[in-house]
Amino acid sequence: MRTIKFKVLGRGADTDAPTVDDLLDQLRDYFDILKGVEQAVAEDGATEIEWRVVDANRCSPLAFEVAPFARQYAMNIDNRADIVLTATATGMDLLQTGGARPEFFTEKVLQKAEQFFERVTNGLSETGIDYGLGLPSMSVNRVSAVAHVQQILKPPAKVYTEIGSIEGIAHGFDKDARGFLNLKIRHRLMGDEINCRLSGQALQEIIARQIGDFLRNCRVQLSGTIHFKALGRISRMDANTIRFLRSRGELPDIDDIQDENFTGGLSSEEYLERIRNGDLS
Repeated sequence: MRTIKFKVLGRGADTDAPTVDDLLDQLRDYFDILKGVEQAVAEDGATEIEWRVVDANRCSPLAFEVAPFARQYAMNIDNRADIVLTATATGMDLLQTGGARPEFFTEKVLQKAEQFFERVTNGLSETGIDYGLGLPSMSVNRVSAVAHVQQILKPPAKVYTEIGSIEGIAHGFDKDARGFLNLKIRHRLMGDEINCRLSGQALQEIIARQIGDFLRNCRVQLSGTIHFKALGRISRMDANTIRFLRSRGELPDIDDIQDENFTGGLSSEEYLERIRNGDLS
């Protein structure tokens, strides 16, 4: 079972023990981040993982060991836990170093990360997280991390539009003030909620579908005009075409391969390139 080792150091005149409030708030914010990332990763936005403290070290610095457990009896959540921890570990590291917005970090997750980093600059001196199994351990002690998150949460206003497409999970409808039908989707990479105003082929496809298709959180790709409120931050979309994609559960996996040598010795990149170019014989 994969576990996370979590240590918290306080800031005091003669002790590194954290205050009760700082310790509990830091733990709560971090595991809210894990929960938010899992919701963004999941097609249905639900959580299947329950994080439990399995060990504690009372020596200095104060440390805890936490492990993922399934919310439902006999469900295997190992793969999901690996995906969530990998996305969280790389995302938090990216926020500390001042990179771009991490995948699966919704606005709510970014707000929790801001509080998490900010607490280290105030009542705490350091928070350390060891993920194990090849993931980079993290030592949160940089004042600059707060500024990096704030730059992502509040980028300079820059209203513009682009022609493009968005892929995400459709999960509901509403009507705007002008009576247009909007399809609500959860962005595949960021987890943000986006309203897509429907017209043309997209509207006709939606009308022809059964309501049950959307209650099952189907994957869709919408094309049209994307409206941005700031650089890289989508506010809404005017969609005129839509494609319905297969869910992750319907996609083939490694167990579905009947001939392991079907590429004829080619790498996966070469094989796909030849298919695209029509050179595969």
